[in-house]
Amino acid sequence: MLAIEEIAGARLGVALLTPHSHFEYSPLSVAEPFDLGKAHRFELPELLEGRGVKTIIDALEAVDAERREVHTADGLTLGYDALLVTVGARRRSALPGAVTFSDSRAPAEVQRLLRSAAAGRIERLVFAVPPGMVWAFPAYELALMASAHFAEHEIPASVALVTPEPRPVDAFGDRPSAAVEEMLRLRRVAFHSATPVRAEPGQLIVEEGEPIPADAVVALPQLVAPQIAGLPRDELGFLPVDEHCRVDGPPGVYAAGDITSFPLKQGGIATQQAGVAAEAVAADLGEDLHPQPFRPVLRGLLLTGRAPRHLRAEVVRGRAERSTAEEGATRWPPAKIAGGRLGPFLALHGAPGGAPPGAVALELDAVAEAVTRPAGTGSSGPQPGGRR
Repeated sequence: MLAIEEIAGARLGVALLTPHSHFEYSPLSVAEPFDLGKAHRFELPELLEGRGVKTIIDALEAVDAERREVHTADGLTLGYDALLVTVGARRRSALPGAVTFSDSRAPAEVQRLLRSAAAGRIERLVFAVPPGMVWAFPAYELALMASAHFAEHEIPASVALVTPEPRPVDAFGDRPSAAVEEMLRLRRVAFHSATPVRAEPGQLIVEEGEPIPADAVVALPQLVAPQIAGLPRDELGFLPVDEHCRVDGPPGVYAAGDITSFPLKQGGIATQQAGVAAEAVAADLGEDLHPQPFRPVLRGLLLTGRAPRHLRAEVVRGRAERSTAEEGATRWPPAKIAGGRLGPFLALHGAPGGAPPGAVALELDAVAEAVTRPAGTGSSGPQPGGRR
């Protein structure tokens, strides 16, 4: 919405189809158990006031690409000239026996475990990243903050992190990985490169290895794509998109965020895709501009409870190059969602600004050539008539 407004003003009419009457700003939920931040909820009428956006509280069920219509859960049929699908991914528990950090109850569950550790009922707390489509950063954040919490309150409990990654934050390359490995070591977080299978009393079972001692396990959820009738899916169920975020096949359909086939599922990446898609929509509907392709830069704040460190790596053809790790501020706004439009917009409406205590700023040029298609695949070109 913000990108379309910036690019085309009122020349393109925008309708928002959403199952919720609010916007959930949830990246800081990992900080809630440690009183370092909290999730925020914004009511849509407040966010959209005076912007001329038509809001429809309903859910997307199916797309009729030939008729350029969408069908909703409540039986509505809505026409469109361009459709941007941003329904995200569903989260499901993937590790039997573990607490899954995936919904609004999760911070309270972690707080309960911290209290149990303070009372001496938990001596070994493990954070686990399951296999499959997962965004792993929250596990690092939870482990680092839990260890800092135990040290600050002199709680004699240990913390371990279990992940299928061969080394910490492997996608960032050598130096950032080494920096995070150092943070884990200094915070006395035991790192295990292993694939977790299930949590049992007193242990975490992993593939091809000895069980890891654990009195409690907190696991991240797997991400699963919702199925939308009438749209193509890749082998994992996500929407295949080209480098302009056009969905492969149906004309006039675009996608951004976790629903797309791009493997990095992160809020900042979603905002970049939305901006790219907005340019493509505007160009395809007749606006005079040259849409830029998706060139992802992964930025984020790793919450640790200690002094901030700036990590950056450039990834070319799947290999990290020119990576750095240094103290100090970054050149982009230090917010948990590093969106050039969304971050400042939410800050005006009361979203927390600046980096929380002990945040590590991460930046990565995430060029993933194997997961995007050449420009123009699935392009519909300019469309005549009214534009929505």
